[in-house]
Amino acid sequence: MITYIRNIHRYIFILSVILFSCLVPFMTANAKTLIQDDADIISDNEEEKLYNLCNSILKEYDTSVYIWTDPFISGSMNFGYKMEQFVSKQQETDVVFLMIGMCPGDRIYEIQGYGTAQDMITDKRCAKILDYMHSDMTEGKYYSAIEKFCNKSYEYMGKSPKLDSVIFSPIIQLILCLIIGILPIAIMVYNSGGRITTNSRTYLDKNNSGVIGRFDRYTYTTVKRTPKPKQTNNSSESGGGGTSHSSGGGRSF
Repeated sequence: MITYIRNIHRYIFILSVILFSCLVPFMTANAKTLIQDDADIISDNEEEKLYNLCNSILKEYDTSVYIWTDPFISGSMNFGYKMEQFVSKQQETDVVFLMIGMCPGDRIYEIQGYGTAQDMITDKRCAKILDYMHSDMTEGKYYSAIEKFCNKSYEYMGKSPKLDSVIFSPIIQLILCLIIGILPIAIMVYNSGGRITTNSRTYLDKNNSGVIGRFDRYTYTTVKRTPKPKQTNNSSESGGGGTSHSSGGGRSF
């Protein structure tokens, strides 16, 4: 009987190991890292480092990271739609995507967020990352620019967009702390001085003072009407597809 009980424990342990080994791939099957350097702008060593950065986002937030460089895509094309087509060929739904088009004379790079990444890496955040990368992109430091994209994406995926408000910036927080610290001291200093007991009515004889005359003359009023400008639809040329996603609008370099 004791031997039978021991064997049951062994069977349970083996079964647990098998189930766990099957569960881990299942949990991460909906996300992956994809780096497709068709424009050949990063070296093999740099690509390996970028894989490690992207995998940090994958493991921490179960979100795919796509990096695609293409030698023919230009800013004059509907590059946003091409990015949507690229994503649609994959199986993942939670994706942060960087595309770099290296068409000579009309280079472009853009960021899009899908699924969970769309909620965390919003349009405004996409634009911030693009601006953060711009100096490196214009100088041809592509690995450094893509590294910034990975680091910022990792940061934003773990931080609610509500915390981007200027109120939460370190400088504003420091100013508020200084105000809170200085205000009580200022009140104490103000109250420590002597009080003024005289005012404008101290030397005013109310019985013998008053307004002796009043004269108002209205001349004219000039009203200038300015026509309200018509709103035009200046949507980014990166638009075009029906898949919901966030976008930074693209940057030329």
